[in-house]
Amino acid sequence: MLFGYDNLVKDFKRLVDGRSLSHAYLFFGEPETGKFLFARSLANYIETGKFEEPARLLNETLTIDFSRDLKEPDSNKESIGIDAVRGLERFLYQTAVLSPYRIVIIRDAEWLTDQAQNALLKILEEPPQKGVIIITARDKAVFLPTVASRMQAIYFKTLSEARIIDFLSRYGKISPVKAKTVARESFGRIGRVKGILNGQESKKEITSLVKEVISSKSTNKKMLEDIIDKLLKIFDKSPESLTIFFEEIIGIIRPLAKKNPRLCENINQEIVRMESLAVNRRIHLKNILWTIKSILSDSL
Repeated sequence: MLFGYDNLVKDFKRLVDGRSLSHAYLFFGEPETGKFLFARSLANYIETGKFEEPARLLNETLTIDFSRDLKEPDSNKESIGIDAVRGLERFLYQTAVLSPYRIVIIRDAEWLTDQAQNALLKILEEPPQKGVIIITARDKAVFLPTVASRMQAIYFKTLSEARIIDFLSRYGKISPVKAKTVARESFGRIGRVKGILNGQESKKEITSLVKEVISSKSTNKKMLEDIIDKLLKIFDKSPESLTIFFEEIIGIIRPLAKKNPRLCENINQEIVRMESLAVNRRIHLKNILWTIKSILSDSL
């Protein structure tokens, strides 16, 4: 359910109705803020006139979900996205029959390799007249500058605790006391609210492993390597759980940001690097966990 973006909905309705959409949009912001849901709702409005999550398969919309593709055991992480990007050009250049535009939604585009981004760039340089590409990602920095400059960037901000409580009071069916607790732990993200209410098993496991590192007074190299092994297995089995890991880390460093702004910025940079498939995640996981542990030790 789309919530908290009323003004943005009005703006995009006006653009669609006036046939004034840009050729490419980048919906970026922290995980679970509704970027993908908004993109799907926009595509539904273009085809059916209703700004809501589609109730059926849309004929004029192609959705590419790279995080889902990574679950396949035979997926090639070094070239992910290249074939899909080459294929979307054929889709976009076909004539739309049921709506004024053909839409391509690329979800979690931080998984795109440089090779795939260069293929995308060729399309962005010569976009089809009635084709629109909507890309969702955590950060603009994961894209090549030439690619980022050709997309209109829309930032999806987190919501205040008051807005989250408002959402829960309407749709959560939970007590006011629990609503306040969920709102505090949600970091302003409706998607995280749903995850908390559903009690994700992977979240519990990741939270436990992170706490094991930062709370232990005698974290040694072997213990850290064992925990990293467990985290990497979780990420391989369920790529979207990487987002849950980021959530836990961000939740830990937020209260420390004022005292250690530079170290916290280093952690944020490591998180961005981990979203690239070309990096050694083990190295960055180790850097993130050791940096947080050092911050917490210094603050004692």
